Amino acid sequence: MTDVVDERTAAKAGLEAAEEELQSLCASHAGTFVEVERRGRALEISLDELLNTVTSVESMVSTTQHALEQEEEDGPGRERENSLAALSEKHRVRRRTLLQHSSLLELLELPSLMDACVRSNLYDEALSIAAFANTLERRHTTEKNTVVLKVIEQVRSRQSDLRRYLLHSLKNHVTMPVCLEIVTALRRLNSIDLERLQSSSSTSSTSGGNDNSSNNIERVFAAMELSLQVDFLEARDGWLDQTTSTGTTGNNNSSNNNKFRSSKIPPHQHSSSEQLLDTIERYRTRMFEIATQFNAIFRAQQTSHIVNGNGSSNNNNNDIQVSVSLLSMWTSRRVHTFLKILSSQLQLMEDSGSLRDALDACVFFTGSMGRLGADFTAQLPPLFEQKLLAIVLHNWKEGTNQLTETLKICRDAGVASPLFSSTTVVAASTSDNGGTSEGEDNDSTSSSSVMMAPPRQLMALPPLGRLVNACLVGLNELRRCLMPGIFSQLRTAVEKEFLLEVKNILHAHERAVMTPGLRGDATKLRENAKKMKNVTKTIVFPYVRGAVELSLGNVSGAKIHFDKLKVFLNPPAPPALPPVIPESIVEDTNEDKKEEDNKDEGNSAIVASEQAGDEKSD
Repeated sequence: MTDVVDERTAAKAGLEAAEEELQSLCASHAGTFVEVERRGRALEISLDELLNTVTSVESMVSTTQHALEQEEEDGPGRERENSLAALSEKHRVRRRTLLQHSSLLELLELPSLMDACVRSNLYDEALSIAAFANTLERRHTTEKNTVVLKVIEQVRSRQSDLRRYLLHSLKNHVTMPVCLEIVTALRRLNSIDLERLQSSSSTSSTSGGNDNSSNNIERVFAAMELSLQVDFLEARDGWLDQTTSTGTTGNNNSSNNNKFRSSKIPPHQHSSSEQLLDTIERYRTRMFEIATQFNAIFRAQQTSHIVNGNGSSNNNNNDIQVSVSLLSMWTSRRVHTFLKILSSQLQLMEDSGSLRDALDACVFFTGSMGRLGADFTAQLPPLFEQKLLAIVLHNWKEGTNQLTETLKICRDAGVASPLFSSTTVVAASTSDNGGTSEGEDNDSTSSSSVMMAPPRQLMALPPLGRLVNACLVGLNELRRCLMPGIFSQLRTAVEKEFLLEVKNILHAHERAVMTPGLRGDATKLRENAKKMKNVTKTIVFPYVRGAVELSLGNVSGAKIHFDKLKVFLNPPAPPALPPVIPESIVEDTNEDKKEEDNKDEGNSAIVASEQAGDEKSD
C-alpha cells in the first residue's frame, strides 16, 4: 500500500511540477500565443471572404462555361468571337507572332533601311529592297495583311524618292560611267514597276488574254523607256543651264577660251566679252557631252538588242527612230535657246574684235555639233551681220552728231573761227599713191596701190575732217570681222544713213545762216556754209564712197571713185600749142598725101570690080 501511496504522491508532485513548468512556459511565450491567435482570426476572416467570392462567381462560371461550350450561333459556319475555338486560334496566332518577333522587326525596318540606302548612294541595296517589296506583295496578296501592306506602301514611297534623287543627280556634272550607273538604276526601277504591273495583270487576266497582256506589257515598257529618255534630257537641261563659276572650268576649257580671246579688248568690254565666250564654251562642251551620253546609253543599247536578236526588228527600229527624233528635237530646242542668248549678249558688244572672237567661238561650236548632225552655221551670219552693221553705223552716227553739234554751237554763238583752220594746205602729189617703185608689184588692182590717203584739203575745214575720220573709224571695224552678207546693206546705209544725213545737215545749216538777223560773223559763216557744201560734194562724198568700196574688197569700184577725186584735186595741165611748120615742108607733105589718096582710090576700085565679078558668077 505504501508503495502505491508513494507513486500517487510522486505522480501528483510531478503533475504539479509540470503545471508550474507549463505556466512558466506560457508566461514566457505569451506573445507568441497572442500572435497565433491574431493570425488565426485573420485567416478565418480571409477564408470567409474567399467563400463569399466563390459563391458570387459561381453563377458567372456557369454562364461562361455555357458560352464556351456553344461553338455556333445563328446557323452553321459562323463562330462566336469568344468561343473556345476562336480564342484558341487567336492564342496560337499570337504565339506564332511572338516566335517571329525578330523577323517582324526586320520587316518593319525595311522603309527606314531603304531611306538610309538612298541617302548613302547605295543604289543596288535600295533596289533590292524595292524588288523584295514586290515579292512580299505577291506572297500576301490573298491575306491582305495590314502591316505588310503598310510596309509595302512605305517602300513604294521611298522608291519614288529614289527616282527623284537619281534624276536630281543628273542635274550636276557627272562623268560617263556615273551617268551610265544612274540610268541603269532608273531602268531597274522601271523593271520593278513593270514586274508589279505584270504580276497584277497576270492574276486578273483570263486564260485567253495572255497575248493581249503581253502586248500591253511591251507597250508599257516602250512608254517607260521613252519617259526615261525625256527625264534624262530634262535633268541634263538643268546642268546645261547652270552658270559656270570662276575657276571651276577645266584646263581644256580655259585653253579653248583663251584661243578666242583677243588681247586688244578694251577694259570696259572685258566683262561682257568674257561672259559671252564663257557662255559659248559652256554650251559647246555641255551640249556635246549630253548628246554623246544620250547616244552612248540609249541608241547603243537599242542597236545591241537588234544585233542580239532580242525583240522584233520593227519595234527596235521604231525605238531608234524615236530616240533620234527625240534627240533632234532636244538639240533644236537648245540651239534655238542658245541663239536667243547669243542675240541678247551680242547687243553688249561695241567693237568688232570682241565680235570676231565670239564668231570664231560660235563657228567652233557649230563644228563640234556638226559631228552629231546638228550644224547650225547658217543661222549665225544674220546675228553677226546685224551687230557688225550696228557697230559701223554707231561710229557714223557719232560723226554726224558731232558735226551737227559743232555747227549749231558756232551758229548760235555767231563764231566762225572753229569752222576754219589756218593750217597751210599743200596739195599732195598722186605719184606716191598712183605709181609703184621697181621693187613693188605693178598690179594696178591691188588695194595697196588703189588706197588713197584722206585729202589734205579737209584740214582747212576741221568739222569735215572729223566727219571723215569717224567714217574711217567705222570702216576700220570691218577689217577685223568682214562678212559678205553686209555688203549690200552697208552700201545702202552709207548712201541713206550717212551721206544723205550729212547733206541734210549741211543744207539745214546753210538755210539757218542765210536767214536775216544772224549775229556775229554772219559773212564768214555763210561763206563757210557754201564752202563746206562744195567740199562735201566734190571731195568728201567721192572719198567716202571709194573707201567703202575698198573696205568691201571692190578694188575696181574704189579705183573709179579715187581716180575722179584725184582728177578733181590735181587737174591735168592744158595741152601744149603745136609747133610752126615751114611752107616747103607743108607742100611736100600735101603732095605725098595726094599720092597716097590716089593709090587708095585705085585699090578700092580694084576691090569693087572683083566683088562685082564674084556676084555675077554666083
